Amino acid sequence: MVELDFLTQLSGIFGFVSVSLAWLYGGIALYKAIKFKEKMLYFFFLAVIFTISPWYPSGLGYMYWLFTRGEIIYPVYVLLGTIGVPIALYSWLQIYMPALHPKQKKLVTIITIAISIAFYIYIFVFLFALGDPVKDLIGIQRNPIDIDYKGFVLVFLAFSLIISTVTGNDFSITSLKVKDNPEIKWKGRFLILSFNLFAIGAIGDGFLPLNPITLVIFRTFMMFSSLFYYIGFIMPKWMKKMLGLE
Repeated sequence: MVELDFLTQLSGIFGFVSVSLAWLYGGIALYKAIKFKEKMLYFFFLAVIFTISPWYPSGLGYMYWLFTRGEIIYPVYVLLGTIGVPIALYSWLQIYMPALHPKQKKLVTIITIAISIAFYIYIFVFLFALGDPVKDLIGIQRNPIDIDYKGFVLVFLAFSLIISTVTGNDFSITSLKVKDNPEIKWKGRFLILSFNLFAIGAIGDGFLPLNPITLVIFRTFMMFSSLFYYIGFIMPKWMKKMLGLE
């Protein structure tokens, strides 16, 4: 039987809530994508549900522990937290590049796919091909539901975070510069909050020592990031009414 201390359980609870909210917003986007047959909404769906995937092991691992009092085996744990990240990056760039840099879209797509394939090869080689997982090159679990990633996994996660933050801010600032369209400007405001809250939350959660207060703060940033990401793209009717856009 695995025992979890208070901080670990708190991490699991907030991880599960963050993942659940991301899937809620993603589910709404998927419904709209199917209903209106809008391609960009499919990419948004993939981006929003997989951007949060590094926190899948924490949230889902906690739920698994609640029902079994055990922990998810290491290979499944790693795959839950990593396999969706390239999909999130690719999906976001399929939104960003056609909107702002359509001429460079093909090149960026090829580079993204190539780096992602290298990432997947690295994961599967050091997770399965050498017998036992090479944890020093993948990640060291600091408790049954949280992990400190190592090697190229950490590099790729950092690369994805930097690219998404820089391009996200570029996309948001461009929206803020649009004249005579208050809705687009508001979308830009929500998106710039989303990308930067996510960056702060991810860096704080992944690289700084956590206590109950800082963990709650950084995970709350993540939850608000998902909400603002959803509002910035979908701009639901209830928000339009609050902002006087209807």
